[in-house]
Formats: sequence, structure tokens, C-alpha cells
Amino acid sequence: MAQEKDERPGAAIKKTSEAGDDSMRRTTGTQSRSREPGGGALGALDASLPGRRRERLVIGTRTAPDGRPFAHPQFSMDGVVDYLGHQENVEVLKRIKLGGTQPFMTDGRSVGEVVVAKIDEGKAQRLRATAPPHLIIERDSLLACADYLSLPARIAPIGTLLPLRCIATEVSIRVIGERDQPLARATVVIDGDGLPAQALTDETGTARLTFFGGTVETIQTLYIRAAANHWDRLIYAPRLGSATNTVKLRPLSESYPNFPSARLPAWGQRLMGVDPIGGRFTGSGVRIGIIDSGCDNSHPLLRHVTRGKDFTTGGADTGWTHDFVSHGTHCAGIINAASTEQGVSGCAPEAELHVFKVIPEGRVSDLLAALDECIERELDLINISVVSDGFSELVSQKLQEARRKGIACIAAAGNSGGPLAFPAALPAVMAVAAVGKLGEFPADSSHVLSVIPQLIGRDGIFAASFSAAGPQVAVSAPAVAVVSTVPGGGYTAADGTSVAAAHVTGLAALVLAHHPLFRDGPFRARSEQRVHALFELIRASAVARVPDPLRGGAGVPDLARVPAAQSFTLGLAAGADGAERIAMPAYWPMPVPGWPGWPAWPPVPLAAGGFF
Repeated sequence: MAQEKDERPGAAIKKTSEAGDDSMRRTTGTQSRSREPGGGALGALDASLPGRRRERLVIGTRTAPDGRPFAHPQFSMDGVVDYLGHQENVEVLKRIKLGGTQPFMTDGRSVGEVVVAKIDEGKAQRLRATAPPHLIIERDSLLACADYLSLPARIAPIGTLLPLRCIATEVSIRVIGERDQPLARATVVIDGDGLPAQALTDETGTARLTFFGGTVETIQTLYIRAAANHWDRLIYAPRLGSATNTVKLRPLSESYPNFPSARLPAWGQRLMGVDPIGGRFTGSGVRIGIIDSGCDNSHPLLRHVTRGKDFTTGGADTGWTHDFVSHGTHCAGIINAASTEQGVSGCAPEAELHVFKVIPEGRVSDLLAALDECIERELDLINISVVSDGFSELVSQKLQEARRKGIACIAAAGNSGGPLAFPAALPAVMAVAAVGKLGEFPADSSHVLSVIPQLIGRDGIFAASFSAAGPQVAVSAPAVAVVSTVPGGGYTAADGTSVAAAHVTGLAALVLAHHPLFRDGPFRARSEQRVHALFELIRASAVARVPDPLRGGAGVPDLARVPAAQSFTLGLAAGADGAERIAMPAYWPMPVPGWPGWPAWPPVPLAAGGFF
């Protein structure tokens, strides 16, 4: 398993003499815990001095396409750490042992390891130029979630902003919801001629904002989002007064009667032919990893989620259960919420979910460690809901390793509205874009911003404006106004390609658990061919819903259209152990994906029931 080994206290390593004295000393004190390059006030000062800013780097070894190391068998990262220890203005932050790639040497050393360090910018450039070919030296970039909150505010070009005028307007907004009850912890954002202002409501439902650059008449948008159980609201040209302004949000139960006491009819699951409440297809036996912001397993529908790990700074054993941004809990509910008579149901409610927390404040090195943990736990699927602003060869290698070992990685395309984010653009993963459906959200909610009028297909399905697009998009899935679980036991409607990836991950779990190819057939054992077959079946089931393949990929997967889908409806046969299994039809078509003779993509549809 991935194990972090923090350096000893006082890991900042400096020379004792500027004249080239080779003697070394380690400074005393406590190791810095800053996650930002440069670290604190000193880092800010260094950033203003040429050649003094320090980059946060991750250093690892390059592997061949088959996963074997390029490094000499006796190579050890100890030598790298020793070299860095003799450099001025270098701080080794941690060493992460990766258990899945390289064997341990006979002397106990391991080359399956990466080192994270802060290095002077100029020195880092020289280090890259002189490093041996088997070493990878790259930025340890920050990770971000594909945030499901739409941005309603108009962001003014920064260059056009003059210094703020001495006009400070105090705005007070009171937010109420169902039965006119005040809503605490609601997000309130106002925007006008200057930069947006934002605040959270207090226990009385009131938020007080200071708006610079104009009066209340210049405020152009007001956006409010409750912590749970209500639709958000986007108001253009609000008529605000100097006194407290009251805004009421619609409860979700207004659109879905008796929710959450009654089960929600999820539009996304209906579109994909997933019926978790039917009880026949539950994903039982499949192990899923979700790399995100954690999961609040105190939610009544997520109490069965008991496995996880926190890779963020200071993460405790149970740190993964604290989801400060709600993102991971929302996606976990789409995949794995318990199937009950209330609330929502996950696509694969009986799958085994493992939660890996890498945000907020996580970096590429944390993603690398989380992926390694998934490999060590021998999971079947990994849902990746985080993105990075730069390419990482080390992460790319780890994703290729996961695929070789039979783990299917499904990644959110990203919410930039432009090219796919990393790592969704990599060929080792299945990238998922976002679609929405007209009529599934109020006209005054932020979800309307996701609609592209020119890309509305049949049945009101549209390509989401925020979704990344490109030839790497494999499929698309529901991702606008999707209601799922959030911390605290509530629910919210959210947008984002992470929501789309969670839907496809849930569907993939059903295919692995119940399709005869994987349950009792040639792809029961995990292998790269198994991943290839799974992805091809998902693509083959997709229905083109929007007129742009760069945004929709092959289309939205439909469980009933998975090749040999008839086997899903022929009934269940009891095995020797008494467990119900899908009956293998006598006319099962051969060959199968990955076998010689399997037709080239795309397959030819012969009947509405599936592709053969």
C-alpha cells in the first residue's frame, strides 16, 4: 500500500557555508506543513526575488510500457534524497512508498517510491536538465474537484478594474425555505460593477455582504444556494433595498411530492435504464473506489460505506468521513446510496465502496498514492472526480498499471467548457461528459445556465455548457440538476461532469456484477482485456442524445442496450450455492470483445435489444 514517510523534524536542508563548504547541517525546528509553493510569508518573500521561489516537485521513476522499471535493479530513491540533502534551499516534504509497481530489493530498499520536495526554481530547472533518463521530475500540482456549483456571476476582466472606490454598500439578505423557515449556511453571492461578494447565512438565515464599487442599484445578479433540500435560485437585476431583503427558495418536495419521505424518481437513472429499486441488479460483489473529497457516512443512506482513507494534510484514520465541500458525498450517493423506500437510490446500492479523500488541498502526489491504494486493494472500478491543471507522467503510468491489472478507471471530463482536463484526456481511462434534460429544474435556478439551445436533442436532452469536450470523450451521462446525498443527512441538486462519471461508474458496476461475460464468463478474472471488454460494451450500449459527438461521445449508455442485454431479462437461475445468477442464453453470440474476430468499432446494430 502507499505509505507516506515524513522526513525527520527539521527537514529543511541547508549548506553551512556559501563558499562551498561540503559539511552539512540540518536546521532544527518543526517541518513546515504548508501546502503552497514557498510556504507562508517566507514563500511569498521568496516569490518576489528572482531565482528564490521554490517549486513543489514530485520525483519518481519511469517505467516501460509493460510496467517494468527503466532504472538499474539496485537503484534506490535514497540516493535522490541524499543528493537533495546536499543542495541549498531544498526541503524534502515526504516520501511515498508505492506498493503496486516495483518489487522490494533484497536489501529492503524499494524503487516503487516517489519523493516530494520544495526546490529553488532555478535549481529545479537544472535538476530536470541533468537528471538521468529513468527519473521523472514534475510539478506536484494542486488538485481540484469538478465543482458542481454553476457560476452565475459575471466576472469582469481583471485588467479593466480600477482601484476600488470609497463606496462600500452593505447588503443584507435573509433566506427562507419550506414553511418560511430560515435557512442557515446558505451561500449568497452578489455581483455588479466590481468583483463579486459572497457570504454564508447565519442561524437566522441572514447573510451580510459588503459590496464595493457601487450602490444596490448596480447589483446585476443575486445567487442563493441552500445547504440542502432546496433548489438554488438565480435572480437577474434584483431589486434590493437598504433594509434586510428576504428571498424564498423552493423546496425539492415542491417538484418531487413527499420527497425525501418518498423515493425520488431519478431522471438520470431512468435515462440510462438503471432501476436500483427493482432489487434484481444491485452491483453486489463489485468493489469500487471513489477518489474525491471524502464521504459523510453518517448520512442515513451511506452508513454502509465503512472503507476509506484520507490522503490530505493531517488526515486521521476517519478523516475521509469529513467531506467539507460535499462533492464526494454527492457522487457517492449516485453510485452507492442504499436502496430504500425513502430519499434516493444509488445505481449500484450493494457494491462495496472505498472512499479516498484527496481534496481539498490535495496534490498530484496524493492522487498517485490514492491510485496505488486502489491497486493494492484489488478494486474493480475507480471513479476519478478530481482534475489537475497539468500533465503528470507518474499518474499516467499508475493509471496504465491499474488498467493492466484489470481495474477500469472512469474519469470526469472536467467543467472547463473547453478541452478535457487531466487525467480524463488519457487513453487509459474512460472520459465522461455531461448532458442535462429540459423540464427537470426550475426556470429561475442556476441549472438553466447549462443549456446550449443549439445542442438540444430528442426528448429534451441537451449537451451541458460547462462540460469539457473533445475526441477523447467516450460517453456522456446525466449531470444537470441531479439530486443526491450531501453531508448532514440532506440532499441537493447538482451539476458537473463528476456527476456524469458517477452515473457511468454505477452502470459499469452493474455490468460487471451481472453480465455473463464477467460473472461466469471469460472475463471473470481481472485483466486488461476485461477492462477493454467492459468499456466496449458500455460504448456499444450508448444512444446518441445530442448532435455533437465531441460533447456526447458515443452517447448516453443504456443498460438495456448492453450487448447480449437479453440475458439481463431472461430471468435468474439459482446456482449450486442457492444464489441467483443471470442465466446464460443458449444462443450466446461468439466471439466476444477482446477475442479474435470481434468486429471493429462501431458495432452494427441488428436489433433494438442490443448490438451483436
